[in-house]
Amino acid sequence: MANFSFTRRSAGAPPASAEKEAGAHRFTGRDLVVLDDTARSAAIERKAQTVSLRMANLRDYKSTTSPLIAVSKALAEADGVVFDQLKVAVVNAPHTEQVHRLTTARSGDRIFLGQERERYVYALAKRAGRNTRNTKQAKKPLTSYLDDEHATWGIHATNVLQSKYTGKGVRIAILDTGIYTGHPDFEGRKIRAVSFVGQSPNDVDGHGTHCAGVAAGHVSQSHGFRYGVAPNAQLFVAKVLKNNGEGEDNFVLAGIEWALESKCKVISMSLGSAVKNGETYYESYETVARRALKSGTLLIAAAGNDSRRKRGVIKPVNHPANCPSILSVSAVDHQYQVADFSCGGSRKKGNQVNITAPGVDIISCTKKGKYDILSGTSMATPFVAGMAALLWEKYPNVTGDAIWKKLVAGARALDLRSSDAGVGIVFTP
Repeated sequence: MANFSFTRRSAGAPPASAEKEAGAHRFTGRDLVVLDDTARSAAIERKAQTVSLRMANLRDYKSTTSPLIAVSKALAEADGVVFDQLKVAVVNAPHTEQVHRLTTARSGDRIFLGQERERYVYALAKRAGRNTRNTKQAKKPLTSYLDDEHATWGIHATNVLQSKYTGKGVRIAILDTGIYTGHPDFEGRKIRAVSFVGQSPNDVDGHGTHCAGVAAGHVSQSHGFRYGVAPNAQLFVAKVLKNNGEGEDNFVLAGIEWALESKCKVISMSLGSAVKNGETYYESYETVARRALKSGTLLIAAAGNDSRRKRGVIKPVNHPANCPSILSVSAVDHQYQVADFSCGGSRKKGNQVNITAPGVDIISCTKKGKYDILSGTSMATPFVAGMAALLWEKYPNVTGDAIWKKLVAGARALDLRSSDAGVGIVFTP
């Protein structure tokens, strides 16, 4: 595709809000609590009352109000809220000590199993200047792909054009900044969108629309090139990040629960929260992801954009991608080199990069019917989500764990460390 001018946005550096995250802005003040997965709602509420905690059940609020305000309303009217399907609770700030007493009780019928500080999470992209990409004038390296009139380089590199599968009938959930459903490329598509952040599901930022386009868009109506992996997948979009690209764990958990209730096979999360060296993964997210895998849903998340590899700085995989049961995705460029910003894994359980995907200079649709060029592990993640949908179309009756294994088995090895690229680049079945 020659002489097309798009807005280029780079995730090579975190947004201004994410810079705060490295300091005091990492945690909300609330607690996440892992609950016994056999406990019934009434038992959870009774146990909480023993330390004077009044817990609400999100299910009750869903029946009386819209998803957009259900979580915030529950947290406002009670000391905490229980996500009954996930068996995770969120407890408001003044009650940390009460939660601690519940999670450290020695009784054999302990229901509150673990306590973790709720985090802020962020979209992993920011605006940069205007730029014109002229691929016909660029020299094509021996082992790389470039955008052309047929498809973006990422579509070529992952061999999508050679696949007979389109993700038909597979439900993909995009947890992000919402979606601009008015884009011409989504015309005729039935897209279900909800919000959990107190704002309209409409995508003011553009990040969520871009990710949805990579996962399940198709061909640009205005320019004719293909940029989406699974064009016949069914899109379910949960707005869990506000218009400024910032969210909270409780928004994300609400989005996951909604996606599971909506029978989505794939949950794509191009969001993250930076962690420090030595920090471990959250058992709350790990529990949710592990249960989802068994029930037939795969959670996929961005490894993070905090590294500055050219300066010798490689940061650990972000929350929640650092959970062992969430498929963690790093980013490579069109020469199959790990992106400068892409976070790296280690041998420590829960800090692995599982697989990589195109994540530098990725073209997709965005707000107001336009297109963006974005870079980030945010862009790599929906490539893997779309590929999972293709596999689920091919193998409709398998578990999430089976799709994970097929993604890994089908990846093409790269001349990169596994800590940077996992098993290699995702590749079409």
